Amino acid sequence: MITTKAGDGGKTLVKGVMMDKDSALIEALGEIDELQAVLLIVDLRDIAEDLVKIMGELGCGVRFSECALRTTFMEEEIKKGENELDAQKKFLLFKKEEAIYLNWVRTVARRIERRMAGLSKMSEVRGDLLKYFNRLSDYLFILARQQEDQLGG
Repeated sequence: MITTKAGDGGKTLVKGVMMDKDSALIEALGEIDELQAVLLIVDLRDIAEDLVKIMGELGCGVRFSECALRTTFMEEEIKKGENELDAQKKFLLFKKEEAIYLNWVRTVARRIERRMAGLSKMSEVRGDLLKYFNRLSDYLFILARQQEDQLGG
């Protein structure tokens, strides 16, 4: 059932508890949902699937067991990218469409990183999840730079 009308009063049910829709947890879940949507625009389905699992952990208590492994993968890709690219000496203004989209996705990931840091002050958030979002934004930045360079930027 899509429409339950339970949220008409500004509350929603998460982990068996009615919460305000503007609570830190619901805000974090909503922004992760947004990131998942924009990740599909840039065809990063594997990361979008990670986010479904992260939302499951935050909203249902189902642990995202591959979190550390996925973070390690991003760290390795970031290192490879850094070795391929010239050192960055200034803020970048991307010109190529794919790089622009990746940079947009990166900014959404950074917002979630900030939201997760705030959430961790109010409730228990695994350090692996915080680290995942920190690496994700770096990984997306490397992908954007690679696209810019690949396309003659």
